[in-house]
Amino acid sequence: SGIGIKLGGTAAANLLDDYEEGTYNPTLTDSAGNVTSIALNSSFDTLAYTKVGRKVTIGGAIVVSSFSGSWGSGQCQMSLPFVVANLSEASGRSTGTIGAYQIDFTAGTAPYLITSEGNSYCVIQTSGDNSTGGAGQPTNSAQLYVGLTYFTT
Repeated sequence: SGIGIKLGGTAAANLLDDYEEGTYNPTLTDSAGNVTSIALNSSFDTLAYTKVGRKVTIGGAIVVSSFSGSWGSGQCQMSLPFVVANLSEASGRSTGTIGAYQIDFTAGTAPYLITSEGNSYCVIQTSGDNSTGGAGQPTNSAQLYVGLTYFTT
């Protein structure tokens, strides 16, 4: 009570009382389960986040050191520090940027991150002009430069 920043008016909804910043160690998984483990380089395995109210922003760089198995048709999923909000009419979904090195993409496509409501991960996806896109699948020594903002519960 009385702790936070009041943003105009007197309504409790205008009280900003939730701010957090920190780091987390994301995990990468294969949505199809064919890649049984994905290890990150211990010098590049941490992302930073800032949470202001329900808005979460993550960023940083991670590097894959090794993985076991083969991708097949799976998508690479990256864990998030907070669950994605389940809002009406898919308004909880977000896209983010990803710079990538040594990741298998279909020629002529561009990578991005996408979230879906209720999940605690985002997916590396690709899109292109007149293309259905595809899955981004990291190889050994893959470098991922991440920038994503989304809403949490």
